[in-house]
Amino acid sequence: MTIMKKRISAVTAMALAVIMLMSSLSGCSLQGKKKEDIVTIGEDSASLKVGMVTDSSGINDRSFNQSAWEGLKFLNANMGAKVGYIEAASTGEYKADLELLAKNGYGLCWGVGYTFADAIVKAAKNNPDTCFAIIDYECEEIPSNLTCATFRVEEAAFLAGYIAGSVTQSGKVGFIGGMDVEAMHPFQFGYLAGVAYSDNEKGKKTEPRVHYLDGFEDSEKGAKAAKKMYDEGCDVIFHAAGGAGIGVIETAAAENKYVIGVDCDQSYLAPDNVLTSVIKKVDVVISNISVQYEIDDNIDGASLNYGLSEYALDIPEDHRNYSDEVYERVLSLKDQIIYNEIEIPKDKKGYDEFVVSLS
Repeated sequence: MTIMKKRISAVTAMALAVIMLMSSLSGCSLQGKKKEDIVTIGEDSASLKVGMVTDSSGINDRSFNQSAWEGLKFLNANMGAKVGYIEAASTGEYKADLELLAKNGYGLCWGVGYTFADAIVKAAKNNPDTCFAIIDYECEEIPSNLTCATFRVEEAAFLAGYIAGSVTQSGKVGFIGGMDVEAMHPFQFGYLAGVAYSDNEKGKKTEPRVHYLDGFEDSEKGAKAAKKMYDEGCDVIFHAAGGAGIGVIETAAAENKYVIGVDCDQSYLAPDNVLTSVIKKVDVVISNISVQYEIDDNIDGASLNYGLSEYALDIPEDHRNYSDEVYERVLSLKDQIIYNEIEIPKDKKGYDEFVVSLS
């Protein structure tokens, strides 16, 4: 069965919903790591073997990588799959680590994040009998054994921005991203569009601040950037900075300000300070595509795109730090996005046009 390009089919969406209910350039060889470096769960006799490689933030980043691993553990617990991961120390290890998984019998090998793009394309071409998949990247020319999964993160970021714009008392909000690259812009401009939408409803003007770090790993850099924004008057910051964002959350708690989490519900890190989170269900998408691979024993060079309507993005129900009224309005906006009544921008051009449309 061929997986249709662009939007996932109704059947796929149903499979993804069932899963929900049931529960970052190239290397030249395999030198450096051995089979023993693959952390595994499950039996060699399993029919489904799925592995993943993380960036240097590691499996316990309390964000993107951890969510991906939860998806694989779900496969082990519910389908008896053998699953494993390798933590890459640098981008130069990505290709070799992916090929190490392939060499050791993992039929589907995941690169977790857009920084795996070059490495995973090369690994897929070098290993035509193994299937590969990548999160947050869409290849222009996709090898027949590679699936690309992307998210319309701007949709959930918009909801977070609306919340930020609704609760700010200082009239200043911030955004901190891991790196200023195209893959991060939907977080930024979706969020800013939500703030602008709130402003338009309430007849006010919120001043946004934007800062990009030079990576996703250094929590001290995240903390320093957040401290500067809070000192400049921001009382809400949305971070999309992976492990570096942990420093943003810690600073929010220290300064008694609000922060918006990313990838998973990060409220447990600072319950009184995490306003909401942009939940990116990497675990659900990885589980879903892996189940399809098990059913079809193939993935056909697909490019799959997930958003609110596919249950792959959301914000938490828990809204202890803002009002029921705002939450109910957010749910209404969520429905409007799902039914294409509001088109959310994902880049600067779209954002500028969006703001003009509010006038």
